[in-house]
Amino acid sequence: MTKSLTFIFSALIILITISSCKRVEKKTISNKIKVGVFDKNGDSPWCITDAIEALKIDPAIDCEVIRASQIMSGELDQFDAIIFPGGSGRGETQSLGETGMEKVVQLVKEKGISVIGICAGAYIMTETPNYPSLNLTGFEAIDIEHDNRGHGLVKFSLTEKGLEIFPELKDQKISLCQYYEGPVLVSTKNSVGIELASMLSDVHTVEGSPANMTNNKPFIVVAQVGKGKVASFVGHPECTPGMRWMLARIVRWATNNEMIKYSESVVRPNFFTEEIIYTKEVKDLQEKYYQMLSGSKDDKLIAIDKVIELACWSSKKWIPGMLRDKDAMVRVKASWALIQLERTDAIPDLEAAAMTETDNNIKIELEKNLKALRGILGSNS
Repeated sequence: MTKSLTFIFSALIILITISSCKRVEKKTISNKIKVGVFDKNGDSPWCITDAIEALKIDPAIDCEVIRASQIMSGELDQFDAIIFPGGSGRGETQSLGETGMEKVVQLVKEKGISVIGICAGAYIMTETPNYPSLNLTGFEAIDIEHDNRGHGLVKFSLTEKGLEIFPELKDQKISLCQYYEGPVLVSTKNSVGIELASMLSDVHTVEGSPANMTNNKPFIVVAQVGKGKVASFVGHPECTPGMRWMLARIVRWATNNEMIKYSESVVRPNFFTEEIIYTKEVKDLQEKYYQMLSGSKDDKLIAIDKVIELACWSSKKWIPGMLRDKDAMVRVKASWALIQLERTDAIPDLEAAAMTETDNNIKIELEKNLKALRGILGSNS
């Protein structure tokens, strides 16, 4: 019995030692920028997917979906940044809870962990009366009663500080980005925040929402808070073709990492050339082409071009399924569209389409487009 106990005890010591060595080794060799994308219990899956796929552009960024429980348990103490994506700002802070909100602020101020908000996430970065917010950027959200004001592809311009972080846009007097009812920001009395970009578009397509509210307001803001940095996007660069790289870049800035160049396959500031506010007329057109995606072959081929041209918010949902269309030309067109939209989340769909394609010429086209779509990802993704 004594020999048996001695053997078991020795085996346990060996297992514990091996396990400990593995943990130390993993921490030592990691040169990744560790980023958590917040999920408030399964809501806003597209906003989460968009953020994660945009981060994959950068080969050094290692991202994963995280929950409030992980923030509270201390699991995120070793992360470099947390992203609060679009969806519902109140929903995100409700999921965090009061102590969770305090924990996030502590992580920024004392641990130096960066926090980045996108749209709804930008709301919770603010210092806004009667709104559950973290008071990190030094800006206040106003006119919340008209939060449902509209959306579209909006214009913005960078400040001098913004051009330092996004020099790829130095030749762009006006840039374009998706906007979906993001906060209207104003500087507070004791603000330490810096404006990187101003929104130039006036969005008020919903009845009752006031004009001249969104234009000439901050569009991208940053701040140094204690040991950490915070940033907010009022719009959605992470789902705007040609601009998705901006999220990865701001992560590098916020985490004090070197600003690397990204491929021309993702840095495409001229992909869209004009503002598109989603008025009733524009939304009717978008709906028309959405319906045509289920029409004849010719309808589908025309509609694929049009949903991209009109910057349809939901085109990311519509196109992947067309890889399984019965018409070969539609399948090829859909694979091309995924590259234009930078929908790297659809790589498995395109892989399956190429693998199961029976027409050799079509298979070659699908494989060519699959290679291009994979090329959007960072080399280590």
